[in-house]
Amino acid sequence: MNKFVSRALLTILLTALTALALPAWAAGDLPQLPDVPEGAFDEDAFDQGVPRVKKRLVFDADQARPGDRVRAGVLFEMSPNWHIYWRSAGQGGMSTELIFDAQPGTAGDTLWPAPTVYHEAGGQIITFGYGERVILFSKVEIPEDAEDSIEVTADVDYLVCEVDCIPGSAMLTRTLAIGDQRTDTDDVTDFYFDQAQKLLPRAPEETGVDVQVRYSHVPIANPDQFRVEVSIIGCHDDDDDHCVELADPPERIADAFVYDSIPNITMEIARVSPHPDAHSGWFVELSGRASRDRASEDATFRGVARLHTAEGEAIPTDVEALFPRTESEAANALALGESAPSGDGTLAPADGQPDEPLSIFYILLLAFIGGALLNLMPCVFPVLAVKVFSFVNLVHEERQSIYLHSVSYTAGIVASMMALATVVIGLQVVGTQVGWGFQFQEPGFIAAVGAVLIIFALNLFGVFEVTLSPGRLQNVADAPSSHRRSFGEGVLAVVLATPCSAPFLGTAVGFALASSPWVIALIFLVLGLGLAMPFVVLTMVPGAAKVLPKPGPWMLYFKQFLGFALLGTAIWLVWLIGQMAGVSGVARLLSFFLACGIGVWIFGLVQFKSTSARRLGLIFAVAIISITGFFTLRFDADAGSDLQVDGTQSGPLAWLEWSDDDVQAELASGRPVFVDFTADWCITCKVNLANVLEHPSVVAAVDEQNVAMFKADWTRRDDVIRSKLAEFGKAGVPLYLMYSPDDPENPEVLPELLTRQMVITKIEEAAP
Repeated sequence: MNKFVSRALLTILLTALTALALPAWAAGDLPQLPDVPEGAFDEDAFDQGVPRVKKRLVFDADQARPGDRVRAGVLFEMSPNWHIYWRSAGQGGMSTELIFDAQPGTAGDTLWPAPTVYHEAGGQIITFGYGERVILFSKVEIPEDAEDSIEVTADVDYLVCEVDCIPGSAMLTRTLAIGDQRTDTDDVTDFYFDQAQKLLPRAPEETGVDVQVRYSHVPIANPDQFRVEVSIIGCHDDDDDHCVELADPPERIADAFVYDSIPNITMEIARVSPHPDAHSGWFVELSGRASRDRASEDATFRGVARLHTAEGEAIPTDVEALFPRTESEAANALALGESAPSGDGTLAPADGQPDEPLSIFYILLLAFIGGALLNLMPCVFPVLAVKVFSFVNLVHEERQSIYLHSVSYTAGIVASMMALATVVIGLQVVGTQVGWGFQFQEPGFIAAVGAVLIIFALNLFGVFEVTLSPGRLQNVADAPSSHRRSFGEGVLAVVLATPCSAPFLGTAVGFALASSPWVIALIFLVLGLGLAMPFVVLTMVPGAAKVLPKPGPWMLYFKQFLGFALLGTAIWLVWLIGQMAGVSGVARLLSFFLACGIGVWIFGLVQFKSTSARRLGLIFAVAIISITGFFTLRFDADAGSDLQVDGTQSGPLAWLEWSDDDVQAELASGRPVFVDFTADWCITCKVNLANVLEHPSVVAAVDEQNVAMFKADWTRRDDVIRSKLAEFGKAGVPLYLMYSPDDPENPEVLPELLTRQMVITKIEEAAP
């Protein structure tokens, strides 16, 4: 009993001393700051002539012995209400960077006391940092053969904020004497080191708690939404031998846990509560989102649980676990619930897909038909219309000239298809998997295509001419130039065709991308021939001239009308950029288009003047376009509007963001599931969405049968979606899957072109 009373009195005494010290700290009545040599002191971040941060390089010894370990730290002093940031700044600010070096000797990593949580902007932004005074320090190993002294440097870079924020930096240097005896430093410096040491996060085994981390699913893909659950248990039962009685979690959930940043990941605290299955413990849940930028390897989830004992003692605890971006046994062990076995990595055939390899002749037939049907897609049709206009103008000329135009147009298509096949084969060789339309996942490519459309449209408006000057070069036939134009129109048709996956095309391209290089080349060749076929047939059919109108004044107006058709396609490209890079991206792209228009206009003004004037005009036009493009074509991929899910987006359907785990969860609950694999650059997808999926009759069927609607957005690169498309023999979008809870492993694959009655029927059939 006497031993118990003694311990109780000692605990009360220490608590009282701590209580006395804390109000003094809060009031700013701290011990005076230690004196340091000139090179070990710096003040900056001046605001109205006042330095908001002062820094001192301090040691916990005035003299050390060879082989000793000393603490070297930077003591920050901030003005009242100003603060710097932790190693991870949170949702705002900028992380502090501090690097120590010792010559001779070795400086360890910077040690970070548990930070304060700041609720900035009225609580809308949560940041982590330090106010008043704090030491960030490192442990320096002194060599056994050290003599006289060692030199320690601290390179610091930081941001200090109140309402305004001011960056600061310094390089502090100080010499530590080496002798036969170790001499401790003054009490003031020891006080600050001890305060920082008490707030250093410790491993769970040191604080006596058990920490486990689980994820909603693994691996975390790009883009992806996920949950992280951190279980912290002091003891399961109150009669445990080593029970850590934890205080209740703080009222403000953000104060419970501070997390390190992970590249391309945003997180926030979603819930904090007493642990439901333990006598003493916390349960912390974080929600996160992975951006569309790729992460090629696993990372580390790390943070600090700001725990307190029931007596009020702070025991900040390190939390660290693998952050799984790839499949592995270690990653699967961190998943919530049971993870599906990864298997041998092969793709099982989907329902409705033949188990045996498809005949190459059948695939070539699909490729040819799909290429021909691409001419009816909205993204290709304007180019075909322009080509038909050219044919109307030429059809009454000699048949040989018409054949040459047809061959040139076909050559442009085939050459572009083979160039695309070469790129795909090259990427396949180096191990990168690609899909049909992958070019339209790059804003720079979209800008280039848009510039071509703008220039073509201005040509149709008469701003400049493709043909050679009829004045000085009237003796040179203009047929070669016209043939070059036909070739270019074929190239443009291919460029605009790739985002459209017409019926029959998806299976053919999917087969090609999974085949050998020669098969890829052959299928892309047949695709090109199919795309060129309608125009070739039109030029080769005898008597076509009789059904087409004769050239006349009407053609000038029709030519200008076709220019507006090309501008309509350019508007679609602008909209694509808006989805990827937001309003700023749209403004940048329109500025580039304006420069293209000005450059072409300048060239048109001097096109038929002297050679020197034409050359100067061309140089000036290229310079305007190039310089404007250099400064404007820099798109922020994260500035676009992300997919809105959980019914928060406008429109009649409440779309959920797709993941296989969520689909299976909805099926397990008894709901039919419809999955739309789509992209903002897919015209077919948008037509199906507007005319079919969002039609009131289809929406009513979705509501009546309680269908879970999932959207897999492939606008930006996403290998998870690409793999899922490949699983169903597809290399592009759209892909529509209808799942029934009665047969959750075998979804029905719907055609690329939907009808309302078809979707309604499939929904009713999938209902349990």
